[in-house]
Amino acid sequence: MYYQASPYFRSQYPVRPSGNKLKVIGEGTVSAQPDQATVVLGVVTEDANLQQAQETNANHTTNVINALLKEGIPRENIRTSEYRVDMNYDFQDGVQVFRGYRVTNLLTITIDELNRVGEIVDIAVDNGANTVRNVNLTISDKEGYYNNALTKAIQNAQQKAAVVGETLGVTIDETPVQLKELGSRSPDEPRPFVLGVSTEKASTTPIEAGQLQITAVVEAYFRY
Repeated sequence: MYYQASPYFRSQYPVRPSGNKLKVIGEGTVSAQPDQATVVLGVVTEDANLQQAQETNANHTTNVINALLKEGIPRENIRTSEYRVDMNYDFQDGVQVFRGYRVTNLLTITIDELNRVGEIVDIAVDNGANTVRNVNLTISDKEGYYNNALTKAIQNAQQKAAVVGETLGVTIDETPVQLKELGSRSPDEPRPFVLGVSTEKASTTPIEAGQLQITAVVEAYFRY
């Protein structure tokens, strides 16, 4: 976002021309409760035979996907985020010895019910997933919260300009002549700790939502 007052605007009141400008940085932050989660999990298989490693991986991945679909996760909320084949080696007496192949198939799952995140992770593990990379808690309406933060950032810039004007004993226009959006600056989203592989007797993996901070930053120039 970039804003600059029009030089052709004519005020009904006489304005004393001035070339003095004050630059301030305004920040605005809002807190939001996460309402959506993305989970990266999948299947890693190893075998001396590449075809066998791929076949085993495909079968286990299909089982995971079918289990998630059965639990009501829409198919469009399940996507492949990584598929790779690596060769494994051992080092014996300083010599690299081929050991076999590793096939990795990662899925990114979008979950709209936060109270089911731990349950969904456990179901995936119980049905063949053997790696869980991370769980990211997000907000579906990020733009709405960011716009609120942006409003606060502009107001913060105006407040800073007013304080500077009062301290220096000068009159500073309330409306900035130039406004530049510097983007957001948010702390890392909380990444809940996922407890190992579940079993039938284990309790559901705990996932705590917490709060996310969304911050907007602007650079504003005021005339005085």
